[in-house]
Amino acid sequence: MLPFLHSRKKEQRKHIEHAIFCVKYARRMKEDQLAEEEVHDLRERQRQLKALLKAKQLDEGVALADESVAFARKIHPAPRGAYALRENVEVFVVVLAVALGFRTYFLQPYQIPTGSMQPTLWGITAQADYEPDWTDRIPFRWGKFLLTGSRYIEVKAKSNGIIPHRNQWSQQDTFMVFRFGNHTYRLHQEFARLVQPGQAVQKGQVLARGLRKQGDHIVVNRLSTNFFPPKRGDIVVFSTRGIDSEAIRANTAYIKRLVGLPHERISICEGHLRVNGEIVTEPDVFVRQMEGRGYEGYANRVPSASSPSDPTPLFPNCDATLELGENEFLFFGDNTYRSLDGRHFGGVSGRNVIGTAFFVPWPFIHRGEYNEKAGFVK
Repeated sequence: MLPFLHSRKKEQRKHIEHAIFCVKYARRMKEDQLAEEEVHDLRERQRQLKALLKAKQLDEGVALADESVAFARKIHPAPRGAYALRENVEVFVVVLAVALGFRTYFLQPYQIPTGSMQPTLWGITAQADYEPDWTDRIPFRWGKFLLTGSRYIEVKAKSNGIIPHRNQWSQQDTFMVFRFGNHTYRLHQEFARLVQPGQAVQKGQVLARGLRKQGDHIVVNRLSTNFFPPKRGDIVVFSTRGIDSEAIRANTAYIKRLVGLPHERISICEGHLRVNGEIVTEPDVFVRQMEGRGYEGYANRVPSASSPSDPTPLFPNCDATLELGENEFLFFGDNTYRSLDGRHFGGVSGRNVIGTAFFVPWPFIHRGEYNEKAGFVK
């Protein structure tokens, strides 16, 4: 077939397909307002156009297509001006409502910000002694970030000034925040160690550099917890709403492992989690936690560095016991030496449970131990 003939037939097919769309769209938009004969006419035109297209009778199809589009436009004119804008806004609102509903009742994305669940889940980490190589050059750095979530960064001074002393810094999760020269700097703790308080710096001077790795992104299953309570060993995302503790961020979400169920007595002794006086051995993640297979066991005390404003622990020794109430759950981080969790603020109401984590879609190259025994699907 000659090229120009092939191009002509392709345009004819597109023309007929467009007519089929216009006829079907007009029928669906106005079907409840049309007479029965008009609805039948639209259906018949749609059927004939499809038949001509299938039989490759394109010349006849184009003639019927022109007539059918004109007929469809009489029934439902093409949107213009403010009407077109309104129709597009309506579509956008419907799509947004569906997306928000899906996120609210089914699946919700969540990013791990801190290291409280390491090595099961990794928060944002940094490597200050990292030396950049060819993978940190454009365009390779984009592929590196896509696969591993890591990228080389340099933090530069935005103006001349003097680095304030550390007592003027504040902490936000794993980041240190300070301000000078009308600019605010938010550095990961590993990078912040390279910054010298009291040092005079010039605009453009490198304050810190290294490799920064994004925290794991997880998908939270909200549907299951609407019907069934979470089980011991599940990794759960819950709201901090109503939790009485000055050390935690209010109205945010935490991710921890569920260790205690309603009406149970919880204690910690020599790195072991005990429920009603018995050492917990199921699921297997609790055995790993106690045996040190990548974990350190359960610590009685919450380190003061993790809870600077209210360091009082609920489990200071083996004799301390916490009894959970009705619909109350207890959550610990897997990295209990760096976790602000239920050892500090106690039980959490079941109303605060958002959902259970079950999938890590990114980074593609994981750093944690994702397996069914740990409560995750790889």
